[in-house]
Amino acid sequence: MKISERINKDLETLKKLPDRKSKIQFIWDYYKIPIIFIVTILSLALIIRISNIGRKDASMYVVLLNNDSSLVECDAKVFDKVLENSSIDLKGKEVDVNDKLMLGFEDNEKADIETLQILTALFTISDLDLYVADQKYFDYFAEDGGYCDLSRLIDKELLEKVSSDLYYLEDSNGYKYVAGIILHKGSILHEANYYHDDVIMGVTANANNMDVAIEFIRLMLSDRK
Repeated sequence: MKISERINKDLETLKKLPDRKSKIQFIWDYYKIPIIFIVTILSLALIIRISNIGRKDASMYVVLLNNDSSLVECDAKVFDKVLENSSIDLKGKEVDVNDKLMLGFEDNEKADIETLQILTALFTISDLDLYVADQKYFDYFAEDGGYCDLSRLIDKELLEKVSSDLYYLEDSNGYKYVAGIILHKGSILHEANYYHDDVIMGVTANANNMDVAIEFIRLMLSDRK
């Protein structure tokens, strides 16, 4: 049966139902999956709109999950400083760094759910470019192609220089790809006081500013001793 025929048939059935309660129950029973899907998408869109209030015109949008900025003073300009040597024209724009998102602390389930909702929205329908997190929460967004394959976007020779720090994931087809770069103590983000333990940096598959994010990683790796 065609979709239009199904809808017309359901409308006829709906008209014959005796009261509002039975009509609502009928709609829910037969259309709850698309209803849940639409509500979820609208909720994610609302979360993104709220989280984007006040954001400036950015050359790149970065999320630094579970960083140390609440404990120590961090250098928020570290990304802009690296990109000063970029061949991309970034005049009038700055890197927008979100260092406020936290997960898995203080046994606060409600806060964790809200953070996961924001991150899920950023990965799916927004403009997150560069994501940094510990392995647990980096892997969390690996399904359904959450990250770019850096081996296809960055020079092979440059990646070979840091081969021991390449972080691999496997997609649904069994293809192993470079999803991120492992950052240790001494990295630019550690020197900027954002982290003290190892973290992983990756470029999201839906990045609006993918060229800038890739250029940042390229410059960052080129500056390694």
